[in-house]
Amino acid sequence: MLRITKQSEYVPVQTAVTVGKFDGFHLGHRSLLSAVLKEKERGLASCVVTFSTAVDTGRKVIYTKEEQRKLCESMGIDVLAEYLLDEAMREMTAEQFVAELLCKKLQAKVIVAGEDFRFGKGREGDVALLRALEETYGYRTVCVPKVTEESVRISSTGIRGLLAEGKVAEANELLGRPYAVFGEVLHGKKLGRTLGFPTMNLIPSGEKLLPVYGVYVTRTKVDGQWFDGITNIGLRPTVDSDEQVSVETHLFSYEGDLYGKQVEVQFLTFLRQERKFPDVDSLQGAMKEDVKNAKGYLKNL
Repeated sequence: MLRITKQSEYVPVQTAVTVGKFDGFHLGHRSLLSAVLKEKERGLASCVVTFSTAVDTGRKVIYTKEEQRKLCESMGIDVLAEYLLDEAMREMTAEQFVAELLCKKLQAKVIVAGEDFRFGKGREGDVALLRALEETYGYRTVCVPKVTEESVRISSTGIRGLLAEGKVAEANELLGRPYAVFGEVLHGKKLGRTLGFPTMNLIPSGEKLLPVYGVYVTRTKVDGQWFDGITNIGLRPTVDSDEQVSVETHLFSYEGDLYGKQVEVQFLTFLRQERKFPDVDSLQGAMKEDVKNAKGYLKNL
């Protein structure tokens, strides 16, 4: 996948382009990406355009920029253009955005947009303008309808709300795939080994939106293979006191050294909230029950 980060860069091939935040990669976003990928059959490269700001807004995201890159690549996107939303970009008129960025720099021959897509200075551009400019700049517009679930529009905001309540199964239905945490397996304190439940440890970035603290049924992709397990998100109050939020996963059947590997942990359903136990024996008992419940859930999938 070709990654572009500067407005001065040019794409060397003709493309089908879609523009958006894509912070959730939910069903609404996927409908746009699917439309772009369909244009590959006509010989166009698929291109996704996203923006970021230099200022940290403090807003949590479902998928970080790095995770978005991995998801784009996994879907077969050819070009990912990640632009800084600076003053020059904000001052672009809608027509300049189409002519200079999409058509000239990215060689767009197809522009895929949601029916409520707005762009350009003052959000003056819309699908009607895209269609009006087609003949001038030599592209075709594909308008994708809104995606709804039981008449409710799918949105990243709604999905964030479900995750905050630990409703990952419900969130997954709107995402179109299980919510996931990507990252490198780091060396931890090896506390899980002392309890008889060895774990791999991920430390997500501060911008990553994590579900409510607790234990989840998960599956983890390691070197292209999937392994069932359970994952605890939280502070490990029974055995630790450093207040570092971690994502700790116990795999049921993996054998080998995980340290340094890049993994994807997918969350399937919520088991219980994280809590502080009176002693280690009580914690071990709860973990055994978690494993039993997780295996029962997975058996019935």
